[in-house]
Amino acid sequence: MRSLWRSRLRPALAALLAFGVAASLMQALPAAAAAAGTDPGKDGVYRIVALGDSLAAGYEYGIEKQANPVPYGFVERVWEQALFRGFKAEFANYGIIGLRAEGLEKLLARAERGEGSGDQDLLAEGQEAFVDPRIGSLVGDGEAVRRNIASADLILIQIGGNDFIAYAMALDAGRTKEADGMLPDVLDRIQSSLETSVRTIHRINPDALIVIGDQFSPVPRKILNREFPYYDKLQDAVKLLTGKLEELSARFAGEDRDVRVAYSASRFVGHELAMTTMLAAGIQGDRAAIHPNQNGYDAMGRAFAEAVWGDYREPSPREEGVPITVFVNGEELKPGTEKPLVKNNFTFLVLRDIAVALKADLAWDGKTKSATFTLNGRKVVLTPGSSVMTVNGEPRTIPAAPFAEGGRTYVPLGALSDALGFNVVYRNTLKTAFING
Repeated sequence: MRSLWRSRLRPALAALLAFGVAASLMQALPAAAAAAGTDPGKDGVYRIVALGDSLAAGYEYGIEKQANPVPYGFVERVWEQALFRGFKAEFANYGIIGLRAEGLEKLLARAERGEGSGDQDLLAEGQEAFVDPRIGSLVGDGEAVRRNIASADLILIQIGGNDFIAYAMALDAGRTKEADGMLPDVLDRIQSSLETSVRTIHRINPDALIVIGDQFSPVPRKILNREFPYYDKLQDAVKLLTGKLEELSARFAGEDRDVRVAYSASRFVGHELAMTTMLAAGIQGDRAAIHPNQNGYDAMGRAFAEAVWGDYREPSPREEGVPITVFVNGEELKPGTEKPLVKNNFTFLVLRDIAVALKADLAWDGKTKSATFTLNGRKVVLTPGSSVMTVNGEPRTIPAAPFAEGGRTYVPLGALSDALGFNVVYRNTLKTAFING
């Protein structure tokens, strides 16, 4: 088991350059006045910033070996939950492989000054093997980090797992007394760094809702008939850290600041092998084995969403023959007798159904065989068979032309929604289209 915790990271981390360079982990957030709480700011956009370690990054065993890796961790799931609620939503993810609580504290201190961070800036003593090669692309522009934090409505923090590595290794080596002696200091340092980090965030953005995730233990009680004698000690350490986070939350509540705890650790207890990639890597696998798989990230996403909004939303079970689910401004579309059609990866709805869903006025011109949709000062005209529509009189080429079939006229959902001023996001992970405006 010891090899799961050893710091044989630098060769593996070199491969992580292919994983989540800024384009896949970050979506730039334009500066805007922040709004407190669980709803979008004044401009109607809900902005999320994630900070932390590889769990925040959404790292999963083997993802760096994929040709075009796209992480799907708890941050992306929280973003999806914002879409479910009818929000135009954006996120920036500053999850850094190997980051410790002290490193997060340093990163934020530099960002507050508008300074970027590099390898040396975030290193703690003995942390040299944990350098994420993407640091420059993620946090090299300190002014951008500060600006994104300043404009955020929600800030997610997941940190602490790397701080426990020395403690876990001491237990695994049978140095129980040494481990017991170091645990209080580990917990205090995590709590102290987190408090400093939160106060830095509050100076940059006093109104953002901050949610801090607790830390699960990836070590199972038994694997391949081997009992791990320190299982209970690790679980006790997890509970102690959760208590430290709750103390922080209560301390900030006393200052009228909203800092919440997301509880996912308890969901891993007894299910470690089903919720991590330990079995995929094998008991003698590398450090990646301790990361969540999709079951684990689902549990984390649910915990964070419940901390923010109190529930976790999902599409209703789809009827047979219905390829996707559509949400419009937070309401699940229930089409009539004619179901959505997917052709060449584009979704089409019947004229009348899409007009009702978008609350747009619809007029059909029998002479020109064209449909006119009007909403909020926008006028969109589409003609079956034509790949050109007009938006307020201006021609616009669309990738999928309307068509007639079975006596019905179908129009492209995404192109029309966009032309009418809606924000359109399709999530293949959920087979769901979100149309929010």
